[in-house]
Amino acid sequence: MIASVLGIGTELVDGQIVNKNGAWISEKLKNLGLTTKLHLVIPDDRKLILESLDYCGQYSDLMFVTGGLGPTSDDFTREMIAEWAGLKLKWDEESWQHIKDRLEPRGYVVKDIQRQQCYFPEGSRIIKNNEGTANAFFVEAKGKKIFVLPGPPREIESVWNAEIYQWLNKNIEGMDPFITRHWDTIGMGESDVATLVEQALANVNVEKGYRVHLPYVEVKMSFYKSQEEKMRTHVERVTEALRAITVTRDQQDVPLMLSLALKNHQSVSVLDSCTGQFLLNRLMPVMREFMTGKTWTYSSHAIDDQAQIKLSITPKDEHSALVSVERRNKRFSDIIVAPYKAMPMKERRAQYFAEMAMIFWLRHL
Repeated sequence: MIASVLGIGTELVDGQIVNKNGAWISEKLKNLGLTTKLHLVIPDDRKLILESLDYCGQYSDLMFVTGGLGPTSDDFTREMIAEWAGLKLKWDEESWQHIKDRLEPRGYVVKDIQRQQCYFPEGSRIIKNNEGTANAFFVEAKGKKIFVLPGPPREIESVWNAEIYQWLNKNIEGMDPFITRHWDTIGMGESDVATLVEQALANVNVEKGYRVHLPYVEVKMSFYKSQEEKMRTHVERVTEALRAITVTRDQQDVPLMLSLALKNHQSVSVLDSCTGQFLLNRLMPVMREFMTGKTWTYSSHAIDDQAQIKLSITPKDEHSALVSVERRNKRFSDIIVAPYKAMPMKERRAQYFAEMAMIFWLRHL
């Protein structure tokens, strides 16, 4: 089953907002072993919607359409889906009641303009939206299975959890999922990493991919689940070729792993006079989640001596840093040497120090 994601909304092509929905949906599909063939973003344009549905239908049999289900004059996705499918729109009384149930208790007056949110292509399955007024729907047409979803990400997640995830799980039974193995490497450039991988997989017919997300170079190797045993030797060969520079495997996240290791401690203090904002930016999103209600400090010049866990990274010289962790009266320390020596690589060195500090702390907690 091959998927496509069509995002509809002038605000998407005007650059007002980023289409995060496409990435979110594709990630969910990837976790189920499904492949997304294309993302397409278009404005609120009737002709373009019809043409885009045709285009997506050429390359996929499972289509996700987001946006344009609201109550205003530029929300006509449902109309165009019905026209493309050759179906009439049919009134749904339960969706009207759903709108009233959401708005009236909040003190809003339900207006006739919102009635357009209650029409759906005949024969479609309506999916309740517990986070908004616009219900989603599923329809089959022209041999394609189509989920039509509201635009706000929170609402997409709601309808996904309410029904779409269960539908996908049921309908992929017996399929041969497409799986990917990942290696996150650090300290070597993309071309050098690729050379190691290409040598390890010489004459092997397998899909390979590379992605730079500094300071990492990610290596990907994808194949069908039915080929897993056949590919085992090749996976091991890549693992061995990258062993000296591999940090994590299969999309493990270093800040998340570190935060999980710290969550049972009541106080943490971090001293970072080396990485600028890189370490803080990496830690903040996950530390905020796991350290709520606890004490943690972050400083570029001082550390809290009363903290249960004390983590520090300080510069030794331009190309190296001293990293340490203190817990239960035990102290572990080491020197990190950056492989990036050229002057223009100063920022890359800071990123490297931030990642290697987290890895060191994780290993000694």
